[in-house]
Amino acid sequence: MLLRHTLAYLPAQLLSPLLQFATAIVLTHGLAAAPYGLTMMVFAAQELVFLVCLSWWTTFFLRYGSGQGQVSPGLESAVLLASSAAQVVVSTLIVLLTEPGAGPALLAAACLFTTTRSLLGFLSERSRREAAIGAYTAVQIAAPAGGLALTLGLMALGAAGTEQVLLAFALMQALVGGLVVWRLGLWRRPAPLQGEVIKAAAAFGGPIVLANALCWLGGNSVRFVVQHGAGAAALGLFSVGWGLATRLTGVAAMLVTAAAYPLAVKAMQAGDVAGARRQIADNSALLLALLAPVTAGALALNEPFVRLLVGPEYHAATIELLPWAVLGAALRNLRMHGWDQLYLLNEAPKAMIKLDLIEAVLTTAAAALGLWWGGITGAVAGTAVAAVAVAAFDHRVLSQAHGLHTPWSSYARILLAACGVFVLLHAGLEAGLWGAAQWGSMGLAAAAGTLAYGLLLATLLPQARARLRQRLTGIAAT
Repeated sequence: MLLRHTLAYLPAQLLSPLLQFATAIVLTHGLAAAPYGLTMMVFAAQELVFLVCLSWWTTFFLRYGSGQGQVSPGLESAVLLASSAAQVVVSTLIVLLTEPGAGPALLAAACLFTTTRSLLGFLSERSRREAAIGAYTAVQIAAPAGGLALTLGLMALGAAGTEQVLLAFALMQALVGGLVVWRLGLWRRPAPLQGEVIKAAAAFGGPIVLANALCWLGGNSVRFVVQHGAGAAALGLFSVGWGLATRLTGVAAMLVTAAAYPLAVKAMQAGDVAGARRQIADNSALLLALLAPVTAGALALNEPFVRLLVGPEYHAATIELLPWAVLGAALRNLRMHGWDQLYLLNEAPKAMIKLDLIEAVLTTAAAALGLWWGGITGAVAGTAVAAVAVAAFDHRVLSQAHGLHTPWSSYARILLAACGVFVLLHAGLEAGLWGAAQWGSMGLAAAAGTLAYGLLLATLLPQARARLRQRLTGIAAT
């Protein structure tokens, strides 16, 4: 059942972040630094708006809603409508905080983008709860793909700006959202809000919303630091490298979390606490095994990789800050999607909130200090240093209070294999084997790095080595 569901959801889980990655790259070829930074800020701010205005209801509904008959379709419509109004207010404030001179057109485009994308966020969870895989896939893939296609059309016509890009995505999000609402039978006239249900939803989802909002600040407060400390153009230059790093590492984290975490939950529900902790340790090792080669490749092939993908205006800044951004993002993903799952298993929301608050404050301070010391590259370096400090604190708390088991031996072998990949790719770059910023050159480097990493892991990890030996023996026998 788990394997079947994982495979069914895999296209959406892979293609959705890849489409976001492609959008961030494409826009570097169509937008100047200042409008690019503003556009990326609205994209990122939408996540916070959803967390604050709607995720409390989504969390409650997925856990209790239809199963206990507490939520009527009319009440659901009323909550979504009220949430949309709140999102308009919050979105307007965030845009004005970022761009004080924003006009009505920009504000309207940002609000439409935010509300339609938040609706899709709710519908994706609603579809997942109902096992409506087709609807879930449409929400995750069709909307961003359609928005990207419209944006490419606008760029071809020379009519792409922040407002136009936001409206293009809002249009496709509204279209796909309307079709999914119809598919799931959610068209209902809003009913009066029921105080008891709303209170129960707020009580259940409130702590989770607070933790998630603080977590968002930990990953995005640097945007506000750069915007207010260095200006709109600097925000645009910063956003490219930051976005590349977070999306590259985020894809690997999503692959592991989606399939592996339920195994730990199953062990915990069966009363096997030690087994659940071992599963978390295995999950973290698997996550590191995916993050390490991505990080090594990005560090070794930084310059040709950036020159191949990113618009010329952003080359210099992105090449400087991408290594710091990748290192910080990889460590943050290892912590959040690996170790921190123990907080969820042990039902420790207060500890999560405390950690997220510490991360938000420390990251913001480190980014501000780094910006003062070394510009936008210094700001990103500051966040990487903060990520190391937060990870060290988090590991100590989890080890002492929640029984975290860290497979240091596996970690060391994985990192050694990744170092081997870095050496190989860097040597090939110096020798000119894949130094050109061309797809064929980068494809050859990726193939060589993947093959080397697989062989090194098979050599260094006993279990992988045994499986490889069995496979080779079987091939020889045939």
